[in-house]
Amino acid sequence: MKHRTELRTVSLLTLFVTLCGAADPTWRRLDSGRWTVYTDLSEKDGSQILRQVLEMNSVFGAVTNPVPEAAPPVRILAFRSRSDFQPFQHGAANHGLYQSGTEYDYVVLLDAGEETLRAGRHELVHRATNYSSALLPGWLEEGLAEYFSTLQRKGDKAVVGRPIQNHVDLLASSEWLPAARLSEWRYDPARNGTDSMVAQVYAQSWALTHLLMQPADARARLERFSELLKSGVAQAAAFDQAYGRNMDQALAEARQAVAAKRFPTREVPIGAVPQPGSFQVKAVPDVEARLVRADALLAHGKKTEAAKLINDTAKRYPDQAAAAAGLGQLAMSNSDYAAARTHLERALALGDKQASTYYELAMLTRDTHGPEDTVVERLRQAVQVNPSLADAWYVLGSTLLRQGKSAEAAEAMRHAVDVFPRNSMYWEGLGRAWHAAGQREPARMAAQRAMQTATTPEQSAMAQGLGREIEQNQRPRTGGKPGVVTPKTWEPRQAEATVTGKLVQVDCATSTLKFHIQTAAATAKTKAQVTILSSDKPNQIMLRGNSGQKREFICGPQRAAPMVEAGYVPAPAAPEPPAPPAAAPAKPTKKGRPAPKAKPAPAVQAPAGELISLDFK
Repeated sequence: MKHRTELRTVSLLTLFVTLCGAADPTWRRLDSGRWTVYTDLSEKDGSQILRQVLEMNSVFGAVTNPVPEAAPPVRILAFRSRSDFQPFQHGAANHGLYQSGTEYDYVVLLDAGEETLRAGRHELVHRATNYSSALLPGWLEEGLAEYFSTLQRKGDKAVVGRPIQNHVDLLASSEWLPAARLSEWRYDPARNGTDSMVAQVYAQSWALTHLLMQPADARARLERFSELLKSGVAQAAAFDQAYGRNMDQALAEARQAVAAKRFPTREVPIGAVPQPGSFQVKAVPDVEARLVRADALLAHGKKTEAAKLINDTAKRYPDQAAAAAGLGQLAMSNSDYAAARTHLERALALGDKQASTYYELAMLTRDTHGPEDTVVERLRQAVQVNPSLADAWYVLGSTLLRQGKSAEAAEAMRHAVDVFPRNSMYWEGLGRAWHAAGQREPARMAAQRAMQTATTPEQSAMAQGLGREIEQNQRPRTGGKPGVVTPKTWEPRQAEATVTGKLVQVDCATSTLKFHIQTAAATAKTKAQVTILSSDKPNQIMLRGNSGQKREFICGPQRAAPMVEAGYVPAPAAPEPPAPPAAAPAKPTKKGRPAPKAKPAPAVQAPAGELISLDFK
């Protein structure tokens, strides 16, 4: 996974839109509690989608673990036209996708008959696993998504596990991947459907998961597998212990089942779910439709398309609060703080009360070094409007901790982990708040959860560092000053110099991360010019200008190579190296020739300084 530092994902609005801009009068919205469908399909089709979504959520929660109630509400976008769906599409065969957001989660679907509903059920499993505390490998998450995608109602029960013919045909005619290859596979959205292994992985994952879900104790074994992974047991050993055979043996059994076309189904009771007659159905006005389109695009990283739509909508509807808020968030994403303040404050003056607007104003105040009390006030307004805004809870907790209010900070951090229990950064923040409050045992537990949920070397290093701080500080400090110690990793720092270029690589070979920023591209006569900046405290780096998308550190070469302005503290000047001793004359070889000269060691570029902040352009 990726490392997330002071992330800034923000939702613009909560409604739906067509790709072309002007919403069709037949666009409608169907609501049931925290679930909403936006569609240009008929009311009957929209109701069917919403009903099956609610049933799917009930069934999956009964078979595995339910999604926390604190998780964000879900917006389901169902397109009639393939051209409307295309900007979101990952591959030609893709009919749906899920994207977690800050205020809302999105499931985007293309109307394709039964495949629409199957894609929707598949993506809902991804949402459920995203908010679960369970740690599952990629093949198992995809396998569960495919297994439950075939759900079909039968009276008051749901039938799951029906065969998927495309998978059966592929597996019958292809070479199966060994367990080692399947175990290490993770879906990479950056490849956008170019991964030739995807179809094979999906098919094998479905077949293997189908096999594992057949026993009566399947849920207990699944939970055992997850707990072993949490405790640090390697995947192969955890599989062996949980399922009583190794993964290659299980794959062989799955292959036999495919050859024999043996796919026993399973019936699961459907809990009480609202029915279509209780759904609220409303027409979607054009301005709202346009801006929820932009929100969905931003959630999926489509900033250029979203910006075009927001700017056009603001011109058409200049007095709409939501349009002003959209302009403000775009300005924040471009680090144009003056324009952002103008638009966001105008949005509030026009009556805007979105949690995202309050959150952005808090970030604006923080990034421009405004009063921390104002930051806290805006963040409290944001979480009051939307208690599922985990990022706001996290930043609120970090701000309160800097102010020495450790108990309040811990409470805010607890809300963040309630929303998103798989986020290592949130657990680390909770551990630091409890540690500062003198609550050693809760702090140790949070540090352990931070380690268990870590998915990158840097997250692991941060969690380990917190653990060491807890063990080395047996008692909270006491004396004339408040009994609170604010960790250095939470103290804001100022850069002394800046460098602008493309972030081309993050080197994670050691506990000290090295950020390679290319300031000039290579030419026919010169090498590329690269400045290296280091950091052994990645959670101290201030990220700015990324309101429209999640910004994460990924070890290795950066595929997108974003343009950044890096603030840093220059490294101390290195002393002049002593002059090397005079070389002794080379001893002749046996044939009377001088020995060859030793090749000098390759030069290693030292970091130019410590990275303090990154502004994404």
